[in-house]
Formats: sequence, C-alpha cells, structure tokens
Amino acid sequence: MKLSSMIWLAGFSPLLAAAAEIPAPVSEVQIFRNGESVIRHSADPKGKKNFSVSGNFAPLSGTLWFSPNVKQIRKAIVETEKKEAVSLSDITSTYKGQRVTLRLRSDGIGKCEKISGTILELFKKESFDRGKFVTLKCADGRILAISRQQIVGVESSALKIAERTVKNKKHLWEFDLDPKIGGKVLFDYISKTLNWTPDFKMELLPEKKMKLSFSATVVNNGDDLEKVRCILWGGSPNIANSGKSSPMSIVRKEHNPPVPRLVSYKSRARMNEDYGVAAAGFTDNYVPAAPGVTGNMAPFDIGSVSLKKGEALVRRIGSANGTYENLVRCRIPVRYVDNGRRIWKNNGEFSGNLWECLRFKNPFKYAMPDAAVEIADGNRVLAQINGAWVNPGENATWEITKCRDVKLVFVEQEAPSSVKNRGKGIFQRADYGNNTAVSKGKAATPAASAAIKGGVINGVWYLVTDVKGHMELKNFRKTPVKTVIEMEYFGEFVSASGKPVRSAVNHFGSLNPKNKLIWNITLKPGETRKLDFRYNIIVNR
Repeated sequence: MKLSSMIWLAGFSPLLAAAAEIPAPVSEVQIFRNGESVIRHSADPKGKKNFSVSGNFAPLSGTLWFSPNVKQIRKAIVETEKKEAVSLSDITSTYKGQRVTLRLRSDGIGKCEKISGTILELFKKESFDRGKFVTLKCADGRILAISRQQIVGVESSALKIAERTVKNKKHLWEFDLDPKIGGKVLFDYISKTLNWTPDFKMELLPEKKMKLSFSATVVNNGDDLEKVRCILWGGSPNIANSGKSSPMSIVRKEHNPPVPRLVSYKSRARMNEDYGVAAAGFTDNYVPAAPGVTGNMAPFDIGSVSLKKGEALVRRIGSANGTYENLVRCRIPVRYVDNGRRIWKNNGEFSGNLWECLRFKNPFKYAMPDAAVEIADGNRVLAQINGAWVNPGENATWEITKCRDVKLVFVEQEAPSSVKNRGKGIFQRADYGNNTAVSKGKAATPAASAAIKGGVINGVWYLVTDVKGHMELKNFRKTPVKTVIEMEYFGEFVSASGKPVRSAVNHFGSLNPKNKLIWNITLKPGETRKLDFRYNIIVNR
C-alpha cells in the first residue's frame, strides 16, 4: 500500500471560487479486519490547474494523502439553490392569488358545501396560524378565514402550481495543482465505512478427503461504489488515530461495523450453486505480500466490486482439496496458580472436556484468517465454529461435538518431593529439615545431598512438594480411537508414562513456570489405559 506524501493543510490561500467541478470517483478500496479501510479517489483535471470535487469524505485524523501534483487543497461549504414545486397540501402557497372553489365538510348528511374566491397570503412568515387557516376573498368582498381541517377538496379551472426556492449546503474540496507536474490527481484516506468478514466451509468426502472453501462478505456503509477494485486484508494495521476524526473531515454519524455471523448451510448451499466449487487445486485470488508487508496482513484481491450504500456482497475467494483425520482431544487446564494455590478441586471423571475433532493441514498457499467455519458431511451440518488463524502448512484442529463414548478419569494429589535442588536460589531462607552436617563450634549447615523442604520469600512460607496423579481412559467403541491429551500445569516436570511431548508455556515472572504435556495415543476397541505423571511445585502455605 503506497501512499503519497501528505500535503500541509495550514496557511493556504483560498482558491478561485470559479473553479470547475469535476468527478472524482472511488477507484480502489483496501479493507482491513478491524473495520478500517483505505479509500482512493481518482480525478482527471484534463489540463485544468484549478478544480473542485464535491463529496462528504470522512478521513481519520492524519490519514489524508495526495499525489505530488497537488499543490494545495481547501475544504469549502457553498450554498446552492434550486426550484421545487410546493406541496399540494399547502393550499395557501400552492394557490395564492388564484381563484378556486373549496369543498367544505358538511355537518349533516348530504352534499359538501362549496365556496368560491381568491386565495390570499396574509401570513408572510411561518407561524402556527399559517398552517391552521386558509384565507379566502369572496366575490362580494368578504374575507373568510376557513379552518384547514374543514376543507376536503380544492377545484381550480387554471391550476398553476407554485414554486419555491430551496437552499442547500454543498461540500467542496478545491484543488490547486502544480503547473510543472501533470497527470491524474489521486487522494487517499482511511475511513470506517467498509467492513468485511471471512468464512470457511469444510465439506467431508469419502476416504478422509475434504474440500475447503473460502468466501468473504463485504458490507458498504459509505458512498456508492461503482466497479471499484477491492483488496481484502486478513490482518489489521496499527491505526493510532482510528478513534479521531480529521480536521478536514465532514463530521457525520458513524456506522457500526457489522458483527461477524455464521452463515446458514442453506444460504451457503445456494452460494455454492451460484459460484461453483473447484474440483481440485487452487482457484484463489491471493496477492503475494508486497515488500515491507508481512504475511500477517494476508491480502486478497477480489477484483471489481459494485456496491451501493447499505448493500452487502458474498464472494468466493478460493477453494482447495486436502485430507483430514479424526481424533478425540481432551484439554486439562491448570489446577494451581503460579504461586502454588490450588484452584481446581474436583478429582474424578473428566470426560466433559473430551471433544470429537478433525485435524488437517492448511491446504492453501496463504494463511487462513480467524473466521466463522461451517463443517458439513453431505447435507448434514456437523458444526459451526470460530476458527483461529492457521498459517500455510500448519495443522489445525477443529472441535465438532462432545465425545461421550470415550471416558477419562483424572486423579492427582500432593506427595513427598523427589526433586533434590528444587527451590535452590529462590528462597531467602531455606529449610533443609534434619538433614544437616554439624561441626564442633560451628552452626549447622546443610549436607551436600540435602533436599530443600521449604523456604521463606518476603516473609511468606512456601513448601516444596510433588504432585502425582494418573489418568485412566476407557474406549467404549468397537473401533480404534486416536486420542490427544493436553495437560497444563505449574511446576517442574519429574516423570510421566506414555512418553508425552513436553513444552514450556510461560516461564517469565512465575514462581512456578507453566508447562504442558501432550500425549498422543491410540486406544484399541474396548481398551482401558492408565497414564501416570508427576511434577514438582512450590506451594504457598
């Protein structure tokens, strides 16, 4: 996204009021996920050195840029006049000075009373009485004030509708160009009048194959767009003044960006019929990142777009084929906080956190932004979820439904510590229990092999202990089940069966670092398996 140098807007001299007005339609829009968009206008001065453009633009503060051939710009508000017919409901203004026949409502049953005369305009200024009464001068010289509510019709042999002059304010941007530089005039700004949301649909096919479709919904809450190039960005830029209007902005009511919603299967099915689905390979409009732009922005060029204010558009971005695998995943959150205080007290069955999942590798050559996801098996909708960002080649795991035919029992408890040097260098004063060496005439000192039992930090006593536990899984299916168990814990790893993958989550600023164990196992039909684990923790006592 290249933007020209910003023009200084202070100290400009007024331009000539006679500058010709030329069109400056939107030529390109770039829409980001955070509800902001770059809008580019293009104007052809055709040799003119001064011209004006009408528009109710609304840039954010500090986001108004112009091409180098613009020397100065001035925002002006001018009054325009136009003639328009007076409404027939305004009898005095429409028929003033004309001879008419008024049909009046009768109190009884029968024909309406008629009275003829010339309409007079006695009330020159707007007032309550002006709209309440109609003044009529009869042929015998009488002047009657007739209630407006009593009149049911007006007859005139030579109707001449009165006209009135209406004044409106018009917003103009007046340009003064550098005579040494020619070409078209471009000006860009960032606004909040456009928004887009991505969504994905996964269709499950035989033999563990799948088809993944990527679509975008674009909503226009600003000015009409006519055949405008549109680029969608999967990321969001850092817009420091996103909440501030520019001094050059015409203040107007902002529209709230649309809330991303899940699209129903029927509507998506109709969309598939309209756009079609690629049988294989890539059919996308991904734009490679420009120099200096990271892949986190993920641009998608969807071509020409025409949208009126308030309209929305759903357009297919791309589709790709791939494979997937079924698995059951269980996530066990931490049971302690980082200072060792226990926050989870329910040992026992933990099957509520088991989910039937699909795992697959991103089949696109670009990142999949966080979006609404629909997963379907034929005509059956299996799930609608919010998918997280998935990088190219990265694995994603999407949860489908609760798993109830695999049970997990989880138990853990504190046990004597088996880590000898846990707490060394942490405590201001450590307790080694009775395992000390005492020399004659000297204070007791810890033996070389002594284990720290506890200690003091800032006057608070902590205990060094282990937590040991086990998980028991039972497969009630008649088929094998691939199972993934992710357990987070605060403390230091001691031991575990089943050869789990160990990883650190966060070591910064914690008395007990946060870690994770991941087991990848396959349960045979009807199999029961037990997994043991043990970790060391410093507990606040």
